[in-house]
Amino acid sequence: MKKIVSVQDISCYGQCSLTVALPILSSYGIETAIMPSAILSTHTSGFKNFTVLDLTEELFKILNHWVDENIKFDAIYTGYIGDVRQFDLVSQAKERILNKNGLLVVDPAMADNGKLYPALNEEIVLGMRKIVAESDITIPNITEACLLLDVPYRETYDLEFAKGLAYNIAQMGPKKVIITGLTVTKGKISVLCYDKENDEYIYNEENICKKSYHGTGDIFSSVLIAHILNGDSINDAIKKSMIFVIDAINKTMDDDSHNYGVKFEQVLNEK
Repeated sequence: MKKIVSVQDISCYGQCSLTVALPILSSYGIETAIMPSAILSTHTSGFKNFTVLDLTEELFKILNHWVDENIKFDAIYTGYIGDVRQFDLVSQAKERILNKNGLLVVDPAMADNGKLYPALNEEIVLGMRKIVAESDITIPNITEACLLLDVPYRETYDLEFAKGLAYNIAQMGPKKVIITGLTVTKGKISVLCYDKENDEYIYNEENICKKSYHGTGDIFSSVLIAHILNGDSINDAIKKSMIFVIDAINKTMDDDSHNYGVKFEQVLNEK
């Protein structure tokens, strides 16, 4: 039985981050521990006056306790990080609690649609570059890929531009770079992977959904990691993760009152 720890926030309401990662990974038979980077009353998209409790100091105490208990993991999976001190925590965790040949998977969840998330700044971008360089797999969207490389964001682009982003991020360190949420072909949503070890690109397209929702990137990453840890090829893992997210969106978009996330639970119930 594989063991993973996820380092990201708990949004108490809103179907994203750890409230998505924990049930998804567990449902795939993976023992899942958490390092909550912060507790938010809601996620930051569409809600006003949300509360935030930073847990950075507690994370280092958790890490030290786990080291004392000789607790080890097959993977570390990071998501939203709101305090620059937590990048050092991730580096320490890789050295101290990750099994030999274990995976560090970094979802650099910091931006979308050409903009950083609220309350994040350039220091977060610099820190994210550091842990992406240490990762085995990184899963940015197009905005995050541009920020990691310090290149201007484009609203329109072709596949060659996306390939260039993936290739250049791989030169920073990760073995696999998976860029999500691409719109290379009209009416299609796509994911591009550059596998540095085999020097190959893997590209998958699906029909675009009519609506977009917060948290779908977290769902994609969680399902992807689950399939990888369970032995699927990277291509199969990407395809299955795309289908999962699309199914979750399709189950949600007829419910106008449910605009803060997707009904991923219904997809889990059917898998």
